[in-house]
Amino acid sequence: MLGGEEQTHFDHPVLVAGVWHYLNLTISEIVDVLSVRFYKGHQLPGGAKNETNYYEWTYDTTTANIWNDISGYGTVYLQPNFCQQTNTQYSFCVGIKDSMPNIVDYYENWTIEVTHGGTTIHSEQIVAEKPKTGVSLSKPSTIIFRVDPFTIMDAQGDNFFKIGNIGNIPLYVDFDSETYDEVEMSAVNRNFFPDATLTQYVTVHSESWPPGVKVIDIQLNGSYPPAYFIDTNATVTLYSSFVIDVPQLIIYVGHSNYEIIEIPGTKIIFQYLEKITMYEGEIRDITAYISGNGAVTLELWADGRNISILKISDGNTEKTSPLSFTSTNTSERMITVSIKALSEGTTGILIYRVSGNGGTNTYTTRISIGPPQSSSNEDSIGPLSLMQIIIVGIVLLVLLYMILSYLRNRKR
Repeated sequence: MLGGEEQTHFDHPVLVAGVWHYLNLTISEIVDVLSVRFYKGHQLPGGAKNETNYYEWTYDTTTANIWNDISGYGTVYLQPNFCQQTNTQYSFCVGIKDSMPNIVDYYENWTIEVTHGGTTIHSEQIVAEKPKTGVSLSKPSTIIFRVDPFTIMDAQGDNFFKIGNIGNIPLYVDFDSETYDEVEMSAVNRNFFPDATLTQYVTVHSESWPPGVKVIDIQLNGSYPPAYFIDTNATVTLYSSFVIDVPQLIIYVGHSNYEIIEIPGTKIIFQYLEKITMYEGEIRDITAYISGNGAVTLELWADGRNISILKISDGNTEKTSPLSFTSTNTSERMITVSIKALSEGTTGILIYRVSGNGGTNTYTTRISIGPPQSSSNEDSIGPLSLMQIIIVGIVLLVLLYMILSYLRNRKR
């Protein structure tokens, strides 16, 4: 085809009806006249010749027009401007009418015959196929991205998807990068050949976004290059662009491992840790983040049996619950809670009640509490127990007895 695409069917070259092809012939010597006949079946048609069964093209340096379609039909199935002769190679740009039945995967056996001076110098079987279009799509339902808040960065998706051209015509895949300037795909705005598969990796370019969850629904456009087709009336349906659905892009803008919650009915974003692990007696600072425009009230408390709150800080200022402040969408409010784990083998609960712009929701951090952390240094340098002293003494007495016995035996 025009882009250099080659296909085979039953180990024979393929010519797709209705599509321009280069027919490249290399012979043993330079000639002034060369004829090519292309006909249906294995023998020349015995009856009437028409666009369904016979075509003939010539290269003739003795005529005004060197490249000619002499098939005798109203439509010319040769493009002289695309034909070329270089030394002993003769390249015809030709095609045949798409007059085949509208049957999926339909094909016919044709013969190409090259003659010079009335003598056939080459004959070969060709498979003529009905134009076939189709796209296969292998994809997850969503691709997830994680972006730090208020940070310009590139984030790679957690998955990829594939587009396959299952037709016999090159497919052009286009992505509107101006509309979705924050999204980049690895293999778009290009043709890909029949039976080829494009693997699409997606990158999101963060523009210093505030915390929250962004959902982007994008589409790819598929089309078939009009320049490939001979008869626009017969193949007009191939020209129409069509939409290729791709996975939904979900972008989590927030801190790593944090839940990112928009309080329903407000524009307040609350980020908190849903689960953590501590050991009995451990003291740890747990941070939550609040952003979005509006007045916010935050109330915190612990279960009191398994964990206790030692201190609450709003930024660098120690506060008591509840806290009231005005949140903005240009920065994050950092609330730090210092807690102590009290009882091993239990689950402590830290509770946040967040109110803003008329909405109130409650969230919890669950703390799994393990046994107290042992001190390996104390164990290694601590005093010996009475039992350990007795065992060491017995070992020393045995060694002394063995040494004395050895010395007596030597004297004898």
